[in-house]
Amino acid sequence: MFAALGRFIYRHRRPIPLVMLGVAVAAFSMSAAFGGQLSPGGFTIPGSNSARAEALLARSFGSGRTSLVVVYVSPLPDAAGAAVQRQVDQSLRRLRGHSPVSSILTYASTGDRTFVGDQGRATFAVVNLSISETQAITRLPALEARIGHPRALRTYVTGAPPVDALYNSTLQRDLERTEVITLPISLVLLLFVFGSLVAAALPLLTAGLALPTALAIVSLLAAHLQMSIFVTNVATVIGLGLAIDYALFLVRRFREELAAGDVERALERTMATAGKAIAISGTAVAIGLSSLILFPAPGLRSMGIGGVVVACCTLLFGLTALPAVLALLGTRVNRMRVGWPRLGSRRRSAGAAGAAAAVAAVAESPGRSAPGGRGFWAGVARLVMRHPLPIALPVVALLVAVGTPFLSLQLSTGGSIADIPPGPARVGFALLTRDFPSAGGGDVLTPVIAYPTPGLTASRARQLAAYTARLLQVPGVTSVQSVLDPPPHVSRAAYRRWLALPADRRPPAVESYVNAFLAGRVTQLQVGNDANANGAAGNRLVVRVRRVRPPAGARTYVTGGAADAVDFTQAFQHTMPLAVVVVMGVTALVLMLTFGSLLLPLQAVAMSLLSLSAAFGALVWIFQQGHLASVLGFTPAGSIVATDPVLIFAIVFGLSMDYEVFLLSRIRERYVATGDTRRAVAEGLSATGGLITSAALIMITVFGAFGLSNILELKALGFGMALAVAVDASLVRGVLVPALMRLLGRANWWAPRRLQRWVERLGFYEPPAAVADRGELPVAG
Repeated sequence: MFAALGRFIYRHRRPIPLVMLGVAVAAFSMSAAFGGQLSPGGFTIPGSNSARAEALLARSFGSGRTSLVVVYVSPLPDAAGAAVQRQVDQSLRRLRGHSPVSSILTYASTGDRTFVGDQGRATFAVVNLSISETQAITRLPALEARIGHPRALRTYVTGAPPVDALYNSTLQRDLERTEVITLPISLVLLLFVFGSLVAAALPLLTAGLALPTALAIVSLLAAHLQMSIFVTNVATVIGLGLAIDYALFLVRRFREELAAGDVERALERTMATAGKAIAISGTAVAIGLSSLILFPAPGLRSMGIGGVVVACCTLLFGLTALPAVLALLGTRVNRMRVGWPRLGSRRRSAGAAGAAAAVAAVAESPGRSAPGGRGFWAGVARLVMRHPLPIALPVVALLVAVGTPFLSLQLSTGGSIADIPPGPARVGFALLTRDFPSAGGGDVLTPVIAYPTPGLTASRARQLAAYTARLLQVPGVTSVQSVLDPPPHVSRAAYRRWLALPADRRPPAVESYVNAFLAGRVTQLQVGNDANANGAAGNRLVVRVRRVRPPAGARTYVTGGAADAVDFTQAFQHTMPLAVVVVMGVTALVLMLTFGSLLLPLQAVAMSLLSLSAAFGALVWIFQQGHLASVLGFTPAGSIVATDPVLIFAIVFGLSMDYEVFLLSRIRERYVATGDTRRAVAEGLSATGGLITSAALIMITVFGAFGLSNILELKALGFGMALAVAVDASLVRGVLVPALMRLLGRANWWAPRRLQRWVERLGFYEPPAAVADRGELPVAG
């Protein structure tokens, strides 16, 4: 099938690049006209306890509301004094009556000591907005410009919109830095592998077509689906790496085949071998990324959709436009040779030239070469073939030891101070957490009570008071505010009399206050606490609050940062095993259909899990436990954001299958040619080791650039993926897989004959005789 595709592309080599360029331009143009906006958040679990509470709040009190929090710090402990409060009032004067500000709450307007920090030096104001969080982010600069900064007070604007805006700007800078770092280093690596500027530019050309097209499609999807702001970064990481890697494999094989025949035959053989391997690898990557779609959180699901889109776009351009350009170039693909400079004396120059020749031998050694070979990977292959067990056992022990910290994994949903990028919004958030524990440390739990009928009768008021008393007995709860508590400057007795009156007979100010807590059959409470929303204490608090017996005849739901974290973590724990099983099972099936073997797919999955466990262990050791924090420049949060292990598994599992497929494809070619498993493994590793290493270095460069991010979640994600790829491409695919295949011998290729015939009829697997008859490989002997 792929050989036929190669012949088709050669016959239509001139129009195909133009058509594919038109596809990219059309996608970009449509996204500019019809694209949607990526959204923050997306990690609330639909149907969960917190999601039901938020839905009730939206229906009863109005949806699309958010707020800013302005924190003021005085050099003296006089934040509650009249002088400081006058400065606060003057600072907010230009916001009053300005759309979309609906109300402003301060200590002076409420008399609530919650607005004054424990040390008396800080106070804050809540600026309620009548617009959604996404709209508030857009209008944030104009709103911030209306907030004055008193000379005697340090002023910080925080809250959900400023923190999300800080995330957005940091993500954009990280994206730009990734491109600035990745592209030049990738070009240097490609020049080193190919030694030709024309050949080295082709992988970047593929990335330049596939990545913008994928991002344009993501933008179009965002007009109809909730797509997270993190999709752009995830898609960029995957798109750059895959496009360069696949083009690297295809161009290298084309140059190899070109040396043995004409352009048409070279392209046909390239597509039949490397093209088929790329299609299988891309399918494996897409399968891994599709596991994210199984998670109920829209943010994770959108990352899975974005990842599958970018993998498909990479395959589309890598299997059409790139082969057509290669057919047009022909032998000109080797033009513009780049010679590396000579170093030092004649003797050292000779050594450098010899090293370069060795690397070139590894990178360019043909699949039909004789046994032996030169270069680093040829030496590794010979060593592993002679001593498979003594080499494999210490490597397995090392990887298992590195992975043991993963057993103490503590998950969170982010949102702690350490997870927020540096900026004024982070400073304000830190001040709220440190100085205002009675306000919930910046996170308040909101129990939402739904009665069967509207109204607050005397009986319901007594039951609500009893429910409030039970909440105050929960360890960690510092305060509870409900519709029963009077507004500032109003006595409790007078307020209770007004509360008993019909709504139309209450004073307007009192009625407005009541409406903030009671709407129809729904009432909400505010539970202050001193627990970390993303820590174990926050999880225990949510569980205890939800267990408190609700008022008779009512249902209670609880939302808030800690509640969202509990629901997300529970959904994660329920979905992750299913995602792992589905990905492993489908990937093993694809490999079985490709190689007609039962053992090779199981071995490939086991090896991938081993490299992933080592990466996860290092992730916990560094980013949860805080080792190397000063070296890498971050503040440990004591937990790992739950999305990081999911994304690392989804992305790296697919990439590890990439390297497995390219290695096994070449080993199988040599096995068909020689009938000797030991020789085939040695020659296959010798032929692909340098190429896989080069591809892995490019991926490590891309992931490592994200490891420089100021967002802890992205930093951990980047380092985790870079480490996983490094381990997989070197110790696992370079040592363990060849050693295991050497030990298994001919059993590597075993499967029941009936199963192999069935797979052969499907058209994916070709028995050795068919491959030899087609003339793509010499017959053994």
